[in-house]
Amino acid sequence: NIPLTHIKNTPALLSEADVLKSIQLLPGIQGGITGTSGLYVRGGSPDQNLYLLDGVPLYNVDHTLGILSIFTPESVKKVDLYKSSFPARYGGRLSSVIDVRTNDGDMRNYHGSLTIGLLTSRMHFEGPLWKDRTSFIISARRSYADLIIKPFMDKDTKGGYYLYDINTKLNHRFSDRDRLFFSFYHGKDHASFTNTSSYYFEEEKETDTRERQVMAWGSTLGALRWNHIVSNRLFHNITLSYNRFRFNIKNNFTSANKHLDSQYYSGIEDWGLTSDFDFHPSPSHFIKFGGNYLYHTFRPETQHTFVHSPNEQEQPDKTYTIGGNEATHSHEISLYVEDDFKWNEQWKTNIGAHFSLFQVQKHTYASLEPRITVSFKTSPNLTFKAAYTHMTQYVHLLSSSNLSLPTDLWVPVTQKIRPMQACQFSIGGYYTGIQGWEFSVEGYSKMTKNVLEYKDGNTLVGNSIHWEEKVEMGKGRSFGVEFMAQKTAGLLTGWINYTLSKSDRQFSTDGINNGKHFPYQYDRRHTLNLTLNYQLTRRIDFNMSWTYASGCMATLPTEKTHTELPPTNVPPSWIMDNLNKGDMDHYSSRNNYRLPASHQLNIGFNFHKQTRHGERIWNISILNAYNAMNPNFVYISREAQTGKPILKKMTILPCIPSFSYTYKF
Repeated sequence: NIPLTHIKNTPALLSEADVLKSIQLLPGIQGGITGTSGLYVRGGSPDQNLYLLDGVPLYNVDHTLGILSIFTPESVKKVDLYKSSFPARYGGRLSSVIDVRTNDGDMRNYHGSLTIGLLTSRMHFEGPLWKDRTSFIISARRSYADLIIKPFMDKDTKGGYYLYDINTKLNHRFSDRDRLFFSFYHGKDHASFTNTSSYYFEEEKETDTRERQVMAWGSTLGALRWNHIVSNRLFHNITLSYNRFRFNIKNNFTSANKHLDSQYYSGIEDWGLTSDFDFHPSPSHFIKFGGNYLYHTFRPETQHTFVHSPNEQEQPDKTYTIGGNEATHSHEISLYVEDDFKWNEQWKTNIGAHFSLFQVQKHTYASLEPRITVSFKTSPNLTFKAAYTHMTQYVHLLSSSNLSLPTDLWVPVTQKIRPMQACQFSIGGYYTGIQGWEFSVEGYSKMTKNVLEYKDGNTLVGNSIHWEEKVEMGKGRSFGVEFMAQKTAGLLTGWINYTLSKSDRQFSTDGINNGKHFPYQYDRRHTLNLTLNYQLTRRIDFNMSWTYASGCMATLPTEKTHTELPPTNVPPSWIMDNLNKGDMDHYSSRNNYRLPASHQLNIGFNFHKQTRHGERIWNISILNAYNAMNPNFVYISREAQTGKPILKKMTILPCIPSFSYTYKF
């Protein structure tokens, strides 16, 4: 369980507290590009994390290319993270589960908060609609970069970028046995650009042109949940849900002799029904069982272009379409049962199984996934745990960048592409013998199969048509050991953790890297995190986080060949034979270069003051306090005079100070 105080107090970019960036500071979890909220858990990829908002799976959890996540701390009641022992009720992903639950709302009193920051402003308000019967919450956030830059644009140029989130929830208590919840989330990123130009010929205006581009993407989620106490031992929870992610690009160009309209769109849509039961047959047994049905609609990327040319007599109107119009539909059914059983004061087990079916393109995949966790308490302060989990994943994320881009596409398994599967063993020891301290060490071994990588020379650039031919299925291995010491009481709290890990991939002998093992892109051998929260005075608290991580992997050319082409008088046959010759890069292996290590210090101060009607909080934060120039990207350049190749790095987040103001009432 991730404490909300840790999430709200962790220093972050532009004073924007973020759920996922706080999780990055835990052992076994690594971030992607510095400053983004991506999660790479125990050698897994970003699409192997299951994000749940009030029990409903989310496909896109990022704003601004991953700099922010969609989870606003004010609307969150509880955050649970699973990365080694997965209860049987969870399925569909391989690496982790991030289960986020929103506030239910206060049924007796009204209260809220207002925050103004450099990047966004947020508001939260909750209270009773019908005292002791019905409550509500509403949380909203919006950025305003588009409003700030508007006065600085010339009259012929308009545009900007903004994001927003809206979280609402209604909670009604019919009786002591029945409750009804309705949750709604809608979030969006919106970027636009408009330019109007005039062309002159011999000092007289000839024509005007207008070009406009709009790019928008976001998620909409709704869930209706009914809780019913059947008896003192049986509890029932049923949820009807809807989830949609869409991405659109619209282009419009108008001139005197031509009009062009172009639209690109893609997305995924889910309808779901979940039924969960909690059964307590005895004080030592806690049984959960239930099932879930999801109806997926994968909408492939499609681009329509309409061109109107009034000067063309034969065919003034032309329409072009790239991509398919038909959606891919699939059905996913899962059933589970798990028993949390306490044998005696020393031994405790959680044993369960998750069974799933996935039907797509008239083909059905099935998977039975056993789960078991054993806990042995040798003394009141020392516990050992061991776990085995088997997981199956039926969807893939096709991505061509290290950033979280809206053009990344979710696609289902097909007749050619089989489900990804993972088996993970973990064992650990946990000690609480020192008052106010917790110590743990945990090791793991994870084997995966049917993981996807782009074949040599292939990426998802342009469109994903025939994407199955651009990827290859292979195996993955991840090993690691994680150490953590946490101080939980006193004026000074926080933790320090260290992870030693290794992750690699292997494909067929005639495929990627000639069948040899190669490091996974985010194989970071060493990761160290330090987080501190110190109550300086009754009104001032200090927060800091320091991270160190080995560099990620990159594929860089080790050789270049050059073929001189004759300038003139060559036969056509020679030209055809040498079309693919010229400058050509050669790579010794996949992911053959490790970037330099990265390290960063973030600090923050909160200044509290009680007022007559609430509390006033000023936050001052400094991201990357000592301005470490961490390499986010590397590329090969050449000296202007000698042409000698030089490896250069690019840093996108230097030292950035920020502040925010919060008023709680």
